[in-house]
Amino acid sequence: MTLSTENPAAGNVSAAAADGYLVSVCLKPDFTDADGNSALGLLQSAGVAAARSVRVTRLYALDGALNLSHAQLAARELLCDCVTQEFRVGPAPEPAPSGGLLWRVEVWLKPTVTDAVGESLRGALAELGVPEPIRVRCGAAYHVHAKCGRPQIEKAVTRSLANPIIHRFSVSEGR
Repeated sequence: MTLSTENPAAGNVSAAAADGYLVSVCLKPDFTDADGNSALGLLQSAGVAAARSVRVTRLYALDGALNLSHAQLAARELLCDCVTQEFRVGPAPEPAPSGGLLWRVEVWLKPTVTDAVGESLRGALAELGVPEPIRVRCGAAYHVHAKCGRPQIEKAVTRSLANPIIHRFSVSEGR
């Protein structure tokens, strides 16, 4: 169940860009997720003491005249360190009910907030020979393993992982 289904390429929260591609980059399972460990500590400090682990996925919404091979080239050459990370081009997996044990939290900058990393990637894509996207937005997905309710995780996210002034976020149960 998703809290919001807006378009990240327009600066809103969603599982995929409406007129583009969503690239997800995460650490391979054998590697320690330092960002996930940091997020775990923040969530525990913000009231989700039941949180047991967090894995972080970097999200890139590429919006414009790109095709699948352009998105895959961008992921392989610019966005992913193929030794320690893996990538996926396409929508996020559909959430599966987990009984409140696994939560996916997506955090994106609001459309009125400049995405400096996204702008840098736009230029880098052009240098790579890919058609320059209209817009690139960067976000993060936190996969939180915690036995808690939606209100508890949403409150903790606004206290730790997302600043409501500059971010939009969604919480969904399952993967």
